[in-house]
Amino acid sequence: MAYEPIHMTWDYWDGPRTGIAECEGRPHYFSCVFDPNQEEYRDLFVLTPIDAETYAWAQAHWAIWERWEAEVKAGRLTPEDHPKYGHFDPRYAELEALIDRGIDRNSAQSARRRGALRRRAVEGELFPGQWNRYEIEWSAPLADGEE
Repeated sequence: MAYEPIHMTWDYWDGPRTGIAECEGRPHYFSCVFDPNQEEYRDLFVLTPIDAETYAWAQAHWAIWERWEAEVKAGRLTPEDHPKYGHFDPRYAELEALIDRGIDRNSAQSARRRGALRRRAVEGELFPGQWNRYEIEWSAPLADGEE
């Protein structure tokens, strides 16, 4: 298998934990599995394919977040102005609800895979203050009960 790009990261803790990444050349929602016994995230992910409409909503949602983050980095906004609170762009919450429905619509096609994360080389800033992007190499789908 080869490394594929992570397009957006919605939750981050020592690495991307939820977001949208390519898997076999198609966008998928990913969610990293947390092991409560070890009190840490594992290299195990649940992947759900998303359709073109859901991916378009996710891209619009991500663009709002990037604009907000650039404003925070420039000192014109604060973290309290986060789009999830409705202060920056009210479409953010609408898009989030549409994305959630799109993911739920395809949840029956979810599969579990191991993923190896690494930082992807990027020239210059992606947008003010952000320098890193990640990519991930997926294993073959895991069988039921396989960990």
